[in-house]
Amino acid sequence: MKLTVKQLTLLNFLLILSSVYILFAIYFFEQRDKTAHVIWKNIKNDLNELSYVLSKNIALSTEVASSRALLDRKAANSDYINAIAVFDDEKLIITTDPIFSTYDPTEETHIINVHKNSSEALSHHNTIIDHIYYYKGEKRENYDLVFLLDQEYIKSYFAQSKTDFLIWFFLFPFLLFLVSWSVLRALIDNPLERLRQFAYYQSEVPKKFFLRELESIRYSMVQSFKRLEEEKKDLFTLARTDTLSGLANRYYLEEQFEHILASSQRRDGEFALLFLDLDYFKIVNDSLGHDIGDELLKKISAVIREVLRINDVVARIGGDEFVIIITEYMNEVQLVEIVQRIQTRINIPRNIRGNTVQVSSSIGISLYPKDGKNLVDLMKYADIAMYKAKENGRSQYNFFTQDLNEKIQSTIDIGNRMKRGLDNAEFELYLQPQVNIDDGSIIGAETLIRWNDPARGLVYPSSFIMLAEQNGFIIPLGDWIIDEALRQKKDLENNGINIKLSINIAARQFVKDNFIEKLFKALDKHSIDESKIVLEITETIFLEKSTKIIELFNKLKSRGILISLDDFGTGYSSLSYLKSFPIDILKIDKAFVDDYHSNRGINFLETIIKMGQTLNLEVIAEGVEEDDQLALLKSLRCNSFQGFLCSKPLPMADFKSFFLSSNKCR
Repeated sequence: MKLTVKQLTLLNFLLILSSVYILFAIYFFEQRDKTAHVIWKNIKNDLNELSYVLSKNIALSTEVASSRALLDRKAANSDYINAIAVFDDEKLIITTDPIFSTYDPTEETHIINVHKNSSEALSHHNTIIDHIYYYKGEKRENYDLVFLLDQEYIKSYFAQSKTDFLIWFFLFPFLLFLVSWSVLRALIDNPLERLRQFAYYQSEVPKKFFLRELESIRYSMVQSFKRLEEEKKDLFTLARTDTLSGLANRYYLEEQFEHILASSQRRDGEFALLFLDLDYFKIVNDSLGHDIGDELLKKISAVIREVLRINDVVARIGGDEFVIIITEYMNEVQLVEIVQRIQTRINIPRNIRGNTVQVSSSIGISLYPKDGKNLVDLMKYADIAMYKAKENGRSQYNFFTQDLNEKIQSTIDIGNRMKRGLDNAEFELYLQPQVNIDDGSIIGAETLIRWNDPARGLVYPSSFIMLAEQNGFIIPLGDWIIDEALRQKKDLENNGINIKLSINIAARQFVKDNFIEKLFKALDKHSIDESKIVLEITETIFLEKSTKIIELFNKLKSRGILISLDDFGTGYSSLSYLKSFPIDILKIDKAFVDDYHSNRGINFLETIIKMGQTLNLEVIAEGVEEDDQLALLKSLRCNSFQGFLCSKPLPMADFKSFFLSSNKCR
């Protein structure tokens, strides 16, 4: 059984009170006996004194009778003596009260020393006797000197003492108990109860306590709860706030969405959800560092917060991704004005630690309840619309439509089927010959991927490569392409065909941290002539950090691998690329070859070819399909070509047969 402080205090107090009662009772009875003893002693002294005086002054019984005045005076002076009488045996000689004329000589009257139970003896004896001695001649005689005790007075005296005792015995301890209990409650019990209430319910902070120990406890509890409350507030804020930007995080966005949704449902209203993504933010991070990127995010977050109204909500849910809920607008025109205001403010160049940084934003917009009725759907559709805005050239906004959603769902389905297709060996590499313009000999081949989709048949790369680059599937697909191309290169060598084999490498694959290691591991696995391996890259690679690209190129060159710049002139073409990077082959895009019949087209072809020759680069023209195109390229001294004029891309078996049949195209 567990006791409370109140119960323990009460129990201890009752024990103390019981002890006080016992001591008080013992003291009372001892004092009563002492008082009775003193009374007895006084009565005895009076009796002895009177007996002595009478013994000295009388000789005959007639002389005793003459002492009445002395007896009256003695009886009157004592509160405890009712009457005094002198007896000769049982014969009355003199009395101060006629009523007192006889007594019982058998009563125990010669009480000389009473030390214990004096009060009991005093209350149970009516008389006390001593002797008066005198002489008749030589014979000694005596009378009985008898004091009649006033029992009524004695009893009333002790009754009053008893009453006083009972009053003090009960009243004083009871009052003491009440006072002590009140003090204990005020100083201990009530403070402890307030501390308990404070500890359980964090109610009103107790005022200072009188007792130092309790005050120390109270102060410690107040400080502890204060710290806990501050920590709770910090944790509450932290759980709902993005630590970098200070905006709401996804958890708090979900909370706010529920409130906005309930409000919109009550008033049958509409609101817009914006999915905002910064354009080229990765380039800022990679080129200037993550600290600059973080500072930029803080500034962008502050800008968005400034543009929005008090009822709008903005949350950062990813690296450079923000979700904004616009709750009050007249129509879509006003909504677009808000969106454009956000984008305009974001587009402003900013100076961050001495660096001028400028980014734009792409925004997707979904509407409640038109596009979705919960946060997940609205975010998904706004995200889809945002990617459509990026496809449209970035720094754009786009509303979600059902047609767009169906297109995205179809894209997702294709992505899933691509992944299954790789596991099910549905992909295949075709080879397209690369031909020496001067003698028509096949000097190489480019590997081109095809997808044998069970649902759609043969699928060309233009239908899935861009998607693979967007969803990251290009990495495992690219690894398979390298391994399969090197396997085919080994097969060609085993059949006596040792020509250059070009392998297309996506930019995302090329800059992957472990790309070089995996490539070298595959080369070692197949044991082929590495000097005949050409990696075809596009100009988008040069958007990455140049120092990293140069390092990768140097590692490739250390193994004798050739590097070809594909689709030259269609992307971010720059002569600095050709000057700064160890490129071996320059491929002219089919778009320039198709424009061969115009003077402008001819000039472009001639410029590219002469530039390649000046830089000692091999120049290959793609998409050659007509004799006139080939004749022009030959006149411009282009090194080689590939296209349908020679052959369409062929499966491995067909390519071997085609090569071995003549080893020439023209």
